[in-house]
Amino acid sequence: MEQKLSSNHGSWGKAVDKQSQVLRKGRSIEFSRASFSAWQLQLIKTLGLEKVKKNFFQFGWSQGKDMARTVNQQGDLDLISQMLRGAEIHEAFGQAQVTIDVKKIEVAENEVVSVLFKGRWSESFEASNYINEGITAVKPVCYTLCGFASGYISTLIGKEVFFKEQACEASGEGFCQWEGKLLEHWNPSDYESFFGPELEENPVAFSKVEEERNRLQTVIDIHNELTEELIRSNRLKNILSILRKYISEPIIIENQKGQITDFENIGLEEATELQGPFHKRLKEWPIQKAEFLQCEHYGRLTAPIYIQNQILGYCSFIYEKNKRPPEEIDRMILGRLTSISALVYLNNKNIMEANARTKGILFEKMLTDGFESKEQIIRELNLLNIDVSGKYHVAYLALGYNEFDEEDNLSTFTSIYEEVVQFFQERSYEVLQVQRANGILCFIPEDADHELMHNGPAIFYERIRRFYPKIHCHVGVSSTCQDLSQVNDRMKEAMTAARFTTELQPTISFNELGILGILVHSQEEKAIRKIAEMELGALYGTSEQQKEYMLTLYEFLMNGGNLELTSANLKLSVSGLRYRINRISEIAKVDLRDSGTQFDLLLALKALKVIGEF
Repeated sequence: MEQKLSSNHGSWGKAVDKQSQVLRKGRSIEFSRASFSAWQLQLIKTLGLEKVKKNFFQFGWSQGKDMARTVNQQGDLDLISQMLRGAEIHEAFGQAQVTIDVKKIEVAENEVVSVLFKGRWSESFEASNYINEGITAVKPVCYTLCGFASGYISTLIGKEVFFKEQACEASGEGFCQWEGKLLEHWNPSDYESFFGPELEENPVAFSKVEEERNRLQTVIDIHNELTEELIRSNRLKNILSILRKYISEPIIIENQKGQITDFENIGLEEATELQGPFHKRLKEWPIQKAEFLQCEHYGRLTAPIYIQNQILGYCSFIYEKNKRPPEEIDRMILGRLTSISALVYLNNKNIMEANARTKGILFEKMLTDGFESKEQIIRELNLLNIDVSGKYHVAYLALGYNEFDEEDNLSTFTSIYEEVVQFFQERSYEVLQVQRANGILCFIPEDADHELMHNGPAIFYERIRRFYPKIHCHVGVSSTCQDLSQVNDRMKEAMTAARFTTELQPTISFNELGILGILVHSQEEKAIRKIAEMELGALYGTSEQQKEYMLTLYEFLMNGGNLELTSANLKLSVSGLRYRINRISEIAKVDLRDSGTQFDLLLALKALKVIGEF
C-alpha cells in the first residue's frame, strides 16, 4: 500500500507530469501536507523528537522502497535514470524541491560498489513545520525525506544506502543540504539510531508513556495554579493550601536561619521537633539540590530555595518511616514549590527594599529638617502606616567587623539591615531606618519604656550575635520624646549612648548615663578633660604609656577590681597586672580600694574613652 503526501496546494491526485501519474496507480491514502505536518508535530510534542525521529525515517524508508518497486516495474529506464527519478518523485509529491549537485556511481562486475550523492532540498515540508511554528531547530529535522531517499536508492541497487542531512532550513540555513552513500561507508554513529528492529506493540510501554504524560500534565496543572495564586496573593500560606489537594504528606518551608515560615498538613510544634536531625545534617554537609534524607523516624525530601545563587531556605516533604519513598512526581512538584517560593521571597525582598528606601529618605529629611512643617511630617508618616500621635524614641545599632572584607561586609550589612526590618515586623511595628556612620538608626514610634519594647535592644543584640558571629554589635537608645522637631537631638542621644557600650554592657540607654551622658552629649570636651586632669593627676596625658595605664585602670574598674577578668581582657599575667595597678595608684596618688575614688575615676575614664582619648 502506498502512503502519499501532497503539497498544501493540492492532493496526490494532481500529476506534475505524465510520468508521475504512473506512480499513483493502485490503492493509496491521500491527505494534505498540512495534515501530515500536524500529525508529525503532535508526535514530537508528545514523545519528543529523539523518540520519534526513527519512526519518521522508517516511514520515509517504506515509502521510498514502495516507489522504487513501482519505478523498477516500468522496465524502460536504466539504473541511473531510475535513481534520478527519485528526485522527480520528491517534487511530484510536494515533499521538497530537489537539486542534485554530485552524483557518482561505481559498478564492478554488475554490482554497485560505491554511491555518492550530494544535493539540496528547498521548501522541505518537514523544515516548513518548524518555520511555520516559529521554532528554530538545533539540528537537521528532515528525517522522512532522508528515509525516503535511503529506502528508494537501497531498493534499486540491492544494497543499504544511507542519506544524512547536514544542514537544514529549520535551523536557519538557506536550504537543506544532504549526502548519500553506501551504509558501509558511514561511521556507525551516523546511522545506528535510525536502524534496528521495528517497534513492537508493547502495551506496557504505551501505558508507561500515558502514565508519564498524565504525571507531567498534573505537574503543569499544579504549576499553573501556583502561579495564578502567586500573582493573586503572593502568600506562601495560600500556595500551600493549593498543594494540599495533591500532596497529603506534611510540607515545611523554612528560611536560611532554620526558622519555619510556613507549613501544611502538620502542626508547628510537630514540625519544629523534626528540624533537629535536618539541621544537624545541614551542618555536616550543605544540601545544594533536591535530596531524600532517611532520618531515624521519618524520611525527608528537601530542596533549597535559590535566589541569585544564594540559598535562602528549604522546602521539604515529610514521609513516614515505613511508607513508600518519594516518587519522581514528588520531586517535580517540590521543584515547582521551590521555584514559586523563590519568587515569593524575591517579591517580598523587592517590596521591603523599596519600602526601606522610601522610609530612609523620609527619615533623612526629618534629621536634616527637610520638611516645611510638622503637619507635612505627620502626613507622610501616616502614608507609611506610622502613627506619631504619641511618643517616640531613636535607637542606634553600631556595627563593627572582625575581618575586613569589603564585599563580604557590604553583604553582611545588607542582611543585618533586613534583619532589623524583620525584627520590628514580628512585633507589628513600622519603623524608619537609615544608615548612619558604621551603623543603622531606627525611629521607633513608641515609648522606650513600653512593655513591647522591654528588653528589645538586648533581644536584638542576642539575635545578631547568634546569626552573625563575625559582627561586633552595640545598641544605644535615646530618651523618649513627643516633639518631632527634636528627632535630630534624639539621634545624637542614641549615638552617644552607643559610645558608652562595652562587651559587658552591649546595650545602654541614654537615661542610664546621668551627668556623664549630658556632658558628652553637649560636646563639652574641654570640661571633660579638665575633670579628668583633676581626678587622674599625672596619670592623664597623651603619651603611649599614659594611654596604656588609663586603659588598664579603665578595664580594672569596669571589672569591679577583679584581677583575673582584667588580666584575661588585657592579656596580661595576674602578677604583671598587680604590679601595674600598684604603679598606677602611685602615679595618680589615689587609693583604689576606696569606692568613692573608684566611682570618680571610672566616670572620668568613661568620658575620656567616649571622646577618644584612649
